[in-house]
Amino acid sequence: MDITVTESEAKSGSRKGRPNYDREFRRRLAAAACEPGASVAKLARDNGINANMLFTWRRRYREQLQAETTSLIPVAVVHETPPQRVTMPSDAGAVGNRTTRAGTIEIRFGDLVVKVDGIVDADTLRVVLGSVRS
Repeated sequence: MDITVTESEAKSGSRKGRPNYDREFRRRLAAAACEPGASVAKLARDNGINANMLFTWRRRYREQLQAETTSLIPVAVVHETPPQRVTMPSDAGAVGNRTTRAGTIEIRFGDLVVKVDGIVDADTLRVVLGSVRS
């Protein structure tokens, strides 16, 4: 896991004593700093750079990895039913009255299928999904 800098990888910067390191070199060091059990301070010291600089490179590297892996997942409508019309009685014009509709929620996690039929409130759905995660 020892990565050391060679003289050809450090380029002179705009000011004396302030080198600009190659992108590939920064990426390799940041990846090495993300390894389990890696000491960022030791890695920086072994390569002759400031530990704070390596912490910054590591943070940017992680952000870039996260941005690359974040994507949308495909969703398919299995069976579409037309929306049900609910008729309200003429005397139920109060604002606080809500009508409830029965439906089906089906969620697939690989081979696991969670199917909830009927009237489900948000709290019940949170409990069901929370138990699936654990």
